[in-house]
Amino acid sequence: MSAAPLLAMRGVAKSFGGAQALRGVDFDLQRGEVHALLGENGAGKSTLMNVLSGVIQPDEGEILIDGAALRFEDPRAAQAAGVATIFQELDLVPSLDVAANLFLGRELTRGGVLDRFAMRRQAKLRLAEIGFDMDVDQLVGDLPVGRRQIVAIAKALAYASRILVMDEPTAALTASEAERLFAVMRDLAGRGVGIVYISHRLEEVPRVADRVTVLRDGKVAGAASPSAPQSELVALLVGRPLAELYPRRSGGRARRVLRLEQARYQPRRRRAGWRAPQGVSLEVHAGEVVGLAGIMGAGRTELLSTLYGAGGPGAWSGTVEIDGKPARLTSIAAARRAGLAFVTDDRRGGGLMLRDSVGRNLVASVLRRVSPFFLMSKAREARLAGEAIAAFDVRPPRPDLAVGALSGGNQQKVVLAKEVLGEPRLLLLDEPTRGVDVGAKGEIYARIRALAAQGVGVLVASSEMPELIGLCDRIVVLRGGRSVAEFPAGAEERDILEAAEASQDEDDE
Repeated sequence: MSAAPLLAMRGVAKSFGGAQALRGVDFDLQRGEVHALLGENGAGKSTLMNVLSGVIQPDEGEILIDGAALRFEDPRAAQAAGVATIFQELDLVPSLDVAANLFLGRELTRGGVLDRFAMRRQAKLRLAEIGFDMDVDQLVGDLPVGRRQIVAIAKALAYASRILVMDEPTAALTASEAERLFAVMRDLAGRGVGIVYISHRLEEVPRVADRVTVLRDGKVAGAASPSAPQSELVALLVGRPLAELYPRRSGGRARRVLRLEQARYQPRRRRAGWRAPQGVSLEVHAGEVVGLAGIMGAGRTELLSTLYGAGGPGAWSGTVEIDGKPARLTSIAAARRAGLAFVTDDRRGGGLMLRDSVGRNLVASVLRRVSPFFLMSKAREARLAGEAIAAFDVRPPRPDLAVGALSGGNQQKVVLAKEVLGEPRLLLLDEPTRGVDVGAKGEIYARIRALAAQGVGVLVASSEMPELIGLCDRIVVLRGGRSVAEFPAGAEERDILEAAEASQDEDDE
């Protein structure tokens, strides 16, 4: 008789109002196994794991761990049973520092007093165990999304004695950081911990998973081998064959929209962990998509946000030109007047007003067009929102719906559509498909290439190397706030990564 699996979820069902999120799902996990759980946004993956983590209660079904039936009334009960979760929407407190977040709810005390010294020491050890070095006194709210992700990973690992649930853990990590995380996962699995791994990055599956289960529409769509061709996984994910993920490049380019030559930005105030542009040379022409590659801390996000005038008080030096003319991009208002638009890497934290409607979010960047004489025109708002919803195929196509109720992929479409409504000359994109499923990725890529074909210049930063290679006309590698190499379309991934790593070694010497 074979031993019971570490985890068995049987007949799990859950509905929210009239929407059935889970329809009798069966899922199991063995000791020392990495089980990849795949599915499009809204397929039920996060809901199933929220049931396991005690965040929500199922309407039907049961959970068995080591053959014993358990029911978790809250996340603390799940943690006590050895179940830890790295949530897609990070469960961190921005106003607290790294050390305080790592021990939140389980603070160390000495003589009834908070032992800050012990917490700082243990926080550094936890981060070192997963191969990362970080200032544990820095406020989490001041960290870029990728660094916050590392804090969330270190926090969860402390409680994963039996089962670890990882919901999009590499979404904001670069290739080298992801490899470090995979090594940590292999070590945990070797100690008998079972890992449920959720990701939209199909290229990661054969490198990390022992088994694959795919959810679709709240049900198990099927199982697959981790080494199965991506086309087979995509067919299970979307229920139909998917055409080429990356659209064809237009091949043409027109006037030069952006020119940077040894561009530097000197902030008036230093910000810990923030890498200001320190010598960037690149060009973006109308009709082309230029990618920014680099390891974490290379300065990709900082370059985009500073170009958009969101780098804080400071001054540019070197050459910064928009359409051949010197530009003073020292405020968001100045950047928008120059024809720039920016899509942040944190759509929920900075890209959207989650409680407002889809329509109100869409017109937020073009209020002058919908509020002549300072009076809001409902008719103009409805017309512009309807056009944007149709152009980006936002689902459901309801401008009155709260944007926070949409899936991640559709939220991202709203963020893009909102910026495109402003008719920019240059579109700055930071991680444009973070946390987005493969079907929505293909739609977003097609829209980006369509914008380029209409004459918009696009500068895009991504930690997904296949995305940069498949989408971009050229790729510029950053390191330490500097541009260090440039590659044409179709370059080899290993060459781009070697350039980034080699430049790192040179900077460290």
